[in-house]
Amino acid sequence: MNPEFYEDEVIEGFYVPSMLKLAWGAQMDVLNETDIICRRHNIPYFADWGTLLAAIRHSGYIPWDDDVDISMRRADYERFIQYAADELPDGFKVMTYSNHPGHHFFVARIVGKPRICFEEEHLKRFHAFPYIAGIDLFVLDNVCRDRNRERLKSKKAEYVITVADNIADGDKSGREAEELLKQCERYTGRRIDRRLKGEELRIRMYELAAELFASIPDEKSDALVQMMPYGMYGNERYIPKEYYRETVRLPYMDTTISVPLCYDAVMRQKFGNYMVIRKAGAGHDYPFFYGQHKQLQEALDFEYPAYKAGPNDILDAPVRHPGIKEKSRDYADKITCLCDRIAAGDTGSAAALQQAAIEFGTYIESVYGEGYVTVGFLEELCELAYRSSEGEDVSDRIGNCAAGLAGSVDNDILHRHDIVFMPFAAKHWKYMEKLYRHYVDDGTYNVMVVPLPYYYKGWDGAPTDEIFDPGEYPDDIRPIDRNDIDLEEMHPDRIVIQNPFDEWNNVMTIPPEMYSSTIRQYTDELVYVPFFVTDDFTKDDEREYVNMDHYVCMPGVINADTVILPSEVLKNTYTEKIMEFVRSSDEQVKTALENKICVLPEYICGAGDDPAGGITDSADGKKTIMLYTTISFLAENKGRAIDKLRRTFDLFMENADKIRVVWVTQGIRDYLPLLDRQTAEDFLEVKERFDAGGIGEYREDAGRCENRQYAASSDAYYGDPSSAALQFIYMHKPVMIWNADI
Repeated sequence: MNPEFYEDEVIEGFYVPSMLKLAWGAQMDVLNETDIICRRHNIPYFADWGTLLAAIRHSGYIPWDDDVDISMRRADYERFIQYAADELPDGFKVMTYSNHPGHHFFVARIVGKPRICFEEEHLKRFHAFPYIAGIDLFVLDNVCRDRNRERLKSKKAEYVITVADNIADGDKSGREAEELLKQCERYTGRRIDRRLKGEELRIRMYELAAELFASIPDEKSDALVQMMPYGMYGNERYIPKEYYRETVRLPYMDTTISVPLCYDAVMRQKFGNYMVIRKAGAGHDYPFFYGQHKQLQEALDFEYPAYKAGPNDILDAPVRHPGIKEKSRDYADKITCLCDRIAAGDTGSAAALQQAAIEFGTYIESVYGEGYVTVGFLEELCELAYRSSEGEDVSDRIGNCAAGLAGSVDNDILHRHDIVFMPFAAKHWKYMEKLYRHYVDDGTYNVMVVPLPYYYKGWDGAPTDEIFDPGEYPDDIRPIDRNDIDLEEMHPDRIVIQNPFDEWNNVMTIPPEMYSSTIRQYTDELVYVPFFVTDDFTKDDEREYVNMDHYVCMPGVINADTVILPSEVLKNTYTEKIMEFVRSSDEQVKTALENKICVLPEYICGAGDDPAGGITDSADGKKTIMLYTTISFLAENKGRAIDKLRRTFDLFMENADKIRVVWVTQGIRDYLPLLDRQTAEDFLEVKERFDAGGIGEYREDAGRCENRQYAASSDAYYGDPSSAALQFIYMHKPVMIWNADI
């Protein structure tokens, strides 16, 4: 992954913090090492659960998910465990109930290191992510065709596991425990060593339960199941073996991931209509590293560095440094007094007037640049002071010049309104541009854009690469170098920022002199406009609410005098979160926040501003339909899939005067040999017919990055579930998922 990947980002309306991105990166490293071993030894594995859903629907992580799930069939799992012990890189480990204390699960976890680690080598290897990161490996066992035998097997396994836990945890002992063990021996046909106690006994009995899981041979099985818990306790979530007979690879992040051949059928059985977005609600274990962080804090003999704020940070006004307006008043008063003396005949004040005028003029030009209008009056006063020192009577002119200076100071300095916009990346400019245009169009403001560089952090948190892109702003923007502006002396009426982090972001930082904690002293109003737009959410949306730790409970938001948000819903959520963060229930604090946070959607860039979301127009008036076909659809439906394609193209050809078709296939070019011969031949015949029909164009293997382009250039989507379809949904364009039988 390139460094930009790890930046905080809103994906599909959901804020993904940099810390979660680092976790993703570490998990992808573990997945890559797992994938290498599996490819080397021809061990099939399958993306499963949320990761399979992510691969199909998002071509990468689901934004609100924080783990990676894969599965293997039992025999392949046993082979992988054997090879992984020798071939995983140093420090990696496959954690199972048999080798890791406290891992009481029938799922393995492959990790980069089985402990929190701040060692330099580890942090360099895993993107400065110190917590335990890995992937879950589930085992798929054969389901007996004789369902009564299958149910009996699962009941025996349930019994053995329950007895193991009861005895190991001390709930059963003595004669009662002995009778339970004897029954387990009858169920498993294995002798249980009575010398084993506690965890050793639990491990041995878990092994016996796993043997029961794996007891059905291939020839007596027609389905697969993840035994614990989906084949036990009354669950019968069996999936036909045919769906898993081969693997194919789908785009996933910046690589590909192995999935079952009939992945769509697998997903329908697991999730039903999985194209419906259902963001996870429970937040107690999200993100996964929060629990580890809490354990780390409890173990440390010092407080882990973190940004903190209290009620006074909301209530107390900052100390504002005086700027050019305050100093100009002082200079003007001093110069007026000296002019009055000279006008009264005190020629001895001429040198003091000349010195004061030179100092004031130099100061003005240091803030506003050379040739500023007020400086002209000061130059004239210098000349009059010189003439006075030479004995010339200037009393009749110096009063008028002093009055002109006072008027210029009042009009051109005291009533000048400066606003400084400080974007930290050109790619985020659009989120403050509407507010910028508002002030420019008003005409009473002197509006400046001062882009900030930002720096990626190394494994140790030190700044590394500088990112600075002043040339990438709109043509009518004339960015000012931050070194050419003195914020402290100018003291703008408003400074508008969009970086909330100061030094508290995990992957990037800005120059310390531009932290909100510093520049708030140099303006009458520090305004924060987020560099992103999220969907509306409340505290009940727990994952969104948890992630506010990373961008709301930050100094830029706390230090700002004004925070601009797009909706009342978000204002209320921000207020509630900040009240919790500063540990206050004081109504005065709440009132201060309500006054500070402004709802101004007209100044916020949102999804509605994206021209790609509209309906496309073509010169010939035709609408473009994207037809999306996957190898999964063909493998599952075979002849019915071919018939569906033929009927679809018949309909398209009947309406060729109204529509054009972009037919995209995913995985078919590479995986056509996995289909039965007749289906493969029929597909090629259908493709030839499409090519000859002249109703559109055929494209293969849409990449993850192409989906948005397809959605932007098409009017409607038809075909299989996919990440391309998701882009149509987000652009509010028609999406129809087809059915082979209709």
